[in-house]
Amino acid sequence: MRVERFAILALLTLASSAALPDGVAGSVAKAPITPDGNVASAPTDLVIDLDTSLDPAFLGRALPAGCSVRVTLPGDFENTGLPAQDVFSENCAPGNFQCITGVFLQGWPQHPILPHFPPVPLGPATEYALTLDGSHTLVFTALMDLVVPNPNPAPGPGLKQIHPISGFVNPKRPGFYPVQVEFEAGAGCTAESGVANVHIVPKIRPSVQVTSVFNMGAPNTIYQQTTALNDVPYAWDFLLWDRRGGPMEGVTVEMVNPELALLKQGNRAVGNIRIHVPTGAEGQSVSGGPSVVILAPLKGVPTARLTVQFTAGSAPGRYTTTVKMQGGNALKMFVDVL
Repeated sequence: MRVERFAILALLTLASSAALPDGVAGSVAKAPITPDGNVASAPTDLVIDLDTSLDPAFLGRALPAGCSVRVTLPGDFENTGLPAQDVFSENCAPGNFQCITGVFLQGWPQHPILPHFPPVPLGPATEYALTLDGSHTLVFTALMDLVVPNPNPAPGPGLKQIHPISGFVNPKRPGFYPVQVEFEAGAGCTAESGVANVHIVPKIRPSVQVTSVFNMGAPNTIYQQTTALNDVPYAWDFLLWDRRGGPMEGVTVEMVNPELALLKQGNRAVGNIRIHVPTGAEGQSVSGGPSVVILAPLKGVPTARLTVQFTAGSAPGRYTTTVKMQGGNALKMFVDVL
């Protein structure tokens, strides 16, 4: 399902005057592993969606050997002066990241196309190499054909997102900043290009993010299938941060009616879950909590893990569930009932 442009704007809480994304670039948002990746003067940690559906039923992009993807941040972003290195190389290990680095993703968190295969033991990059052109352009160059569907090291539909992880600091002034993407996909590495705006916000906001690390192989929990009145194969794991960027511990799920649940921290509602169901559906539900403090993937930032079980209703079709934090972001989960 291609995310419509107005839906993109809503998810990013963009003002109506903000420029729409175009070309190969889809949208840009805070990465799911940190509470402040898009906050003014905080370390940059963003995920760039390309112009492909994030639904794994649709293939992503391929990158021929020798061709590159270039991501250019505006000059308002501060280059920290660290060396550009492939992720998981020296100084680029999780919890360290004393480097400028980034990875390709296949459409959901913690499911990258890594530059190394096999990933352990780590050696020179075999899939793609990361370099820096000038001070603000990340260049990912394929060392072999990155094909769709992608077989290694984590099978998936191909390149759908780009995750600049570290090495920059966000602009001091909040606002909308254009991120340029050039993708050499055509014959002879002919480039397609596009620009999408990232909203740099003035302060941390409450946030809910999906994580995939608690299931072997980091499968896609955002899009799942099940049968009527049964649970989805994988529970939903969410990372919760409060408006100060701290772990939102002790959050539980409380059903109000068959299409609405509240996220509650003690007696206080901190968000809600709404289930959009096919006509005639009955018996659907969500349950879970309380959330517990953990360290988020890759960077080890303290957060809270909320595990939610979704049970499908009686009717076949797509169930779209929206999880929203009060004063914060919202995300959608999709279940197809066969």
